[in-house]
Amino acid sequence: MARWVLLLTLGLILQACGQSQTPLKIRIGQVVPPLAVQDLFNQPAVLKPTPGKLLMLNIWATWCGPCRHEMPSMQQFAARLGNDRLELVGLSVDMDEHVVREYLIENKITFPSYLDRDLSEVTGVLGVRVFPSTFFVTPDGVLVKVIEGWREWDSPELVAEVRALLPPKATGIVNISH
Repeated sequence: MARWVLLLTLGLILQACGQSQTPLKIRIGQVVPPLAVQDLFNQPAVLKPTPGKLLMLNIWATWCGPCRHEMPSMQQFAARLGNDRLELVGLSVDMDEHVVREYLIENKITFPSYLDRDLSEVTGVLGVRVFPSTFFVTPDGVLVKVIEGWREWDSPELVAEVRALLPPKATGIVNISH
């Protein structure tokens, strides 16, 4: 029995760290539908891009070491790029919202996070293969980038790459034609 548990645990760790050959269900260039999830107070919520902002949707879990490792640098990354054109949102696959809330509070993670307990959106809609996975979605809902596995989000290359995906800054100029 102990050997079976060890093999299962090792398989899950390798899955979290490796790349699966199964393709994602949502592909680059496709529209990501609104995702029906729950907030951390057990209330229904819908995740979709905010007008004028690139949605950075991070799929994570408290039991996932690589997920926990990248969260502080991810928060710094989002702060560095600013919230005027980027919206960082977490989507946890944990079963217990209390565990998620406690983890976020203890680690001073301030970006909003939601739950997909039954994985219906994470695997059923997105087809996530690796934890963590981060999806970048334009304001009009088009998937433009997916990063599977953990990253050091404060690397200059990654900052430049995502900065290039940001929507243009609003100028405040209104063009009215008659």
